[in-house]
Amino acid sequence: MAIEAGTEEEQLMLGQWIKKGQKLIVGTSALGESYLDPNVERKDDVAKKAEDYVAFDHKVAAELPHLKGRFRWDLEKYYRDRFGPYLPSD
Repeated sequence: MAIEAGTEEEQLMLGQWIKKGQKLIVGTSALGESYLDPNVERKDDVAKKAEDYVAFDHKVAAELPHLKGRFRWDLEKYYRDRFGPYLPSD
């Protein structure tokens, strides 16, 4: 079921997406379009984070369809404009 724009659920999910994608190469894709490039070698801990992020990215795109296809810089601005500069705590 889709989450509506401007809700606390949107804030939490988008905030988690922003945090999970930080410092990951796959985190530079548009929302819902991340993938694991088999030609890129990753250390075990980074590989697990990347796999988790890709799965979460696809889930977020399904639950926030109004944001699907937008890039990180745009979504970070969207988040700041609506919810302020602080990301939710884990």
